[in-house]
Amino acid sequence: MLLVHICCLEYVAYAVCMIHRCVASDSEMDDTTSDDEEWTSKTMAMMRSVQNSLFATAVVVSKYYLTYHDKNDARICGQSGYGWLMETLNTPGESHQMFRMNASLFYSLHDLLVSNYGLQSSLHMNSMESLAIFLVACGHGWSNSALHNIFKHSGETISRKIDEVLNCVVAMCEDYIRPIDPNFCTTHPRISGDSRMMPYFKDCIGALDGTHITATPPLHDLIRYIGRSGKATQNVLDVVDFDLRFTYASIGQPGSMHDTSVLFHALKHDHDKFPHPPLGIKYVVKYHWYHLYGI
Repeated sequence: MLLVHICCLEYVAYAVCMIHRCVASDSEMDDTTSDDEEWTSKTMAMMRSVQNSLFATAVVVSKYYLTYHDKNDARICGQSGYGWLMETLNTPGESHQMFRMNASLFYSLHDLLVSNYGLQSSLHMNSMESLAIFLVACGHGWSNSALHNIFKHSGETISRKIDEVLNCVVAMCEDYIRPIDPNFCTTHPRISGDSRMMPYFKDCIGALDGTHITATPPLHDLIRYIGRSGKATQNVLDVVDFDLRFTYASIGQPGSMHDTSVLFHALKHDHDKFPHPPLGIKYVVKYHWYHLYGI
């Protein structure tokens, strides 16, 4: 039907050109062969222009139709994402397996994010379900399509909810991933109470170590992230105190970067956040064996 309309419009354009030519011919009685050729070329040019415009319109209309009108039948979900969440929380052991935490800790984390860090429910999704999507994505590395299959929401909704929860978690980290005493005025009891460790670790405030996690960088930056493993990874530098609490984390440096470069990058770019020890106090740096390094 669309092609029929295109052909009709072509003939209309041709007829308009011919009428215009006849009017011009009546006003100029001395038409020549060159004038006929000129009018013919003008007519063909106009017809090509109209044809190109109509075909471009047809392509846009067809894409719009295939995208927004010619869709598959709606899926009939046997269980909603919220139903799966509640079943997982109420099944012993399933919460720890899926969310990497037990049900009570899940509820506590949810209440903390809602009350202090702005996590909210939307019209079609509860905030608990948003947190569950985020934890499953981080704990198992599932793709957007896999999360869509479980939680029965569109890929755009899942991506948006993961981003919202991530912003809340990052805001929470600023209050928890930090030293309790930034001045490190006292020696930790685990060291001061051990006569074997006290002579060697009395000035030590924590331990730092790094690891590699899988990354998916842009193609133009892929080489920088390929290290000894032969796969694209990113460096993670963590600092913990002697109560095994994280006091600092640096994430995102390329996998090919040396550990020393990662440490110096953290010291330079996170000068206000990195837990600098007082003069003469050291970290325990884990690198095959434990060594003492002054910072």
